[in-house]
Amino acid sequence: MNFTETGGIDLPEYNADGRERFFIFLSIAVFSIAVFEEVRTLFVVPVLLLLFLLIGFYFKWKSLFYLNIPLFVLTFVNIFPYAKNFWPGTLVFALLFYFFAFSKIRDARLLRWLAKGEVSKQVLGLSILFVLSASIALFLWFYLLDPDINDIKENFPKGDIPLLIAAGLGFAIFNAIAEEFLFRGILFEALLTTRISIVWALLIQALSFGILHLYGFPRGWVGVGLAGIYGLMTGLIRILSKGIYYPVLVHIFADITIAGIVLFFAK
Repeated sequence: MNFTETGGIDLPEYNADGRERFFIFLSIAVFSIAVFEEVRTLFVVPVLLLLFLLIGFYFKWKSLFYLNIPLFVLTFVNIFPYAKNFWPGTLVFALLFYFFAFSKIRDARLLRWLAKGEVSKQVLGLSILFVLSASIALFLWFYLLDPDINDIKENFPKGDIPLLIAAGLGFAIFNAIAEEFLFRGILFEALLTTRISIVWALLIQALSFGILHLYGFPRGWVGVGLAGIYGLMTGLIRILSKGIYYPVLVHIFADITIAGIVLFFAK
C-alpha cells in the first residue's frame, strides 16, 4: 500500500462496482458471525460464502471471488468438531487454496498487500509501542479476569522447557503470518477495492478480527475489544510501512506473549 505525495492513500487499480461492493461487505459480515457456535453448527456460513464465491466467478468480480476462497475454506473446515484444536493450521490450510491462484491474483493487481514494505522511525516507534502495550494488556486481561483457557492450553504439547519454547515460537510465527495475511492482507485489500474510506476499511477489518477472538486469546467480549484495538494497530502499521511484513513482526511478539502466558502462567 502506497501513500501519495499529498498524504492520501493509493487505492487498488481494481475497482469493485456497486453490486460487487455489496457482496464484499456481506461476505465479511457472514464470515464474522461464523464464530458463534449456534451459527457454525447450522452450516449456513460456508454455504453462503461458497455462493458468494460462485457469484464472483460468474460475474468475473475478482475481488469478491478471491476474497471468498480463504473465507469459504476456513469456515467449511471449521464445521468439523475438532477443527478448532488445529488453529492456526486450519487458517494456513485455507490460505494455501488462496495462493494456488497466486499468478491470477497478481495479474488482477490484488496482491499489492504482499509487499515487504519500508521501515521508518515512525513505523519503528509505533511498532515498539504497540508490542509493549499489547503485551501489558494481555497480562492484565489474564490476571484480572482469570479466564478459563484450558481448551487452548490442551492444544500445546507437554514436555521440557526447550520443547515448550519451540512450540510457543512455532505457534507465534505461523499464527501471526496467517492472521495478518488474511485480515491486513486479503480482507483489507478487498475493502479498499470498494472505495470506502481508509478509516472505515481499518474499522471493518479490525471488527472482524476482534470478533474472531470471541473464543480465542484474549476471549470474551473484553477480548473482542482488545483484539479489535490490536487489529487497528497492526492495520495502521500496514499502512505506514506500505507492506505486510512489519504488521507480521509486531503480531509475532504479541503471540509470543500469548504463548508464554498459556505455557508458563496458566494453571
